[in-house]
Amino acid sequence: MFDFRLEVFYTVAKNLSFSKAAKELFISQPAVTKHIMEIERTL
Repeated sequence: MFDFRLEVFYTVAKNLSFSKAAKELFISQPAVTKHIMEIERTL
């Protein structure tokens, strides 16, 4: 599961946008936000 979160982080950084990352990953923008929050909480 953490591997997907890193993919989400990379996609957000690459696109500089949560919305664009969500579209690229075929998930919702709130899901992107949740994954980033989980990374922050873990680290």
